[in-house]
Amino acid sequence: MQTAFDELRQLYLEKRHYGDEYKAFRPESYFRYLKVLYHTFQSMYQVDTETGNVTVQAGLDAQRCLKLKKELLKAEKLLIPLHDPQADKIYLWEGENMPWHLISKEEWPQISHDGLDFRPHLVPFLHNDGKMHPTAIITGGSFRYHLTEGFPVAEFYHAHGYNAFILNNRHAMGEKIRRSLIRSLDLQRAIRLLRARAGEFGVDTKRIFSNGFSMGNRPTINLINDLGLAASPQEVDPAYLPDAIDTQSALLNAYVAVYPATFPYDDHNNYKDFPPTFAVMGNKDWSLWRMMPFISDLASHGVRVEAHLYDGADHGFALAEDSPPQSHTDSLREWPQLLLRWLDRILA
Repeated sequence: MQTAFDELRQLYLEKRHYGDEYKAFRPESYFRYLKVLYHTFQSMYQVDTETGNVTVQAGLDAQRCLKLKKELLKAEKLLIPLHDPQADKIYLWEGENMPWHLISKEEWPQISHDGLDFRPHLVPFLHNDGKMHPTAIITGGSFRYHLTEGFPVAEFYHAHGYNAFILNNRHAMGEKIRRSLIRSLDLQRAIRLLRARAGEFGVDTKRIFSNGFSMGNRPTINLINDLGLAASPQEVDPAYLPDAIDTQSALLNAYVAVYPATFPYDDHNNYKDFPPTFAVMGNKDWSLWRMMPFISDLASHGVRVEAHLYDGADHGFALAEDSPPQSHTDSLREWPQLLLRWLDRILA
């Protein structure tokens, strides 16, 4: 027999797909819904930022679960559709043939942060002008937090002449996903897919970079350190059947790391394969201890690095466009412009 919490979790997973479908709904109705969706998750779970373990929030009784269900359903009714969301999704793999690591396909539904029908995909923000553009692959933090670390970032890049793709990779709850290469396999596939279909999307194959926020840095870090840019997915999942896209290069031409909170500092970093790196962080960030030695070692191993540490800034400032929930200094608001100058130089 399902508990009130089980029913709430099932409803949340069924509605989670809306979190990836920004372009298909009128913005004011969509962002209203997205706030309710994220509030539902935060009301359900407490996330340990060090281990990734997720526990049910204390005091979440049946009455509270029912209230959260009603709020989520009410917000859904207020969504104003513009077109079919499927039109915006570029699936990384067709059908069921995709690689797995440490977590089996059968085990995945028990820990997944998505509904049963989720498949990893890209959402494009393209110019469609017949020209080849430098291209960003964006991976938002937490459980694909697109409210500030996804869609606004894609629109920022697009407004400055870039093509941008939000990567909606496979995600799950708990420590096991942190040891798995599943998210890195998704990023590797995304890079290769963009090179394979560069002419279709207007992607300059010599100017592809990833931009991670918080936990969204893990796919890039693990791709370079653990999976390997040149690796075949079949090396980690012998049951996987490679295709022509897997022969493409997964090289990144640059990497933008915004308050990374995703990896312990250790001595096995694969420095020779790290692209030029732009890093941004605040000196009040709880994950500062991870980032500083890593950036120092990148520089000492010959990687081109530009790092900005902002006084008074905490975790989660994204593009630093708004004051709440923390006060941003004028200098912090300048970091996106500094990034554009750096990208102009690195990708020239």
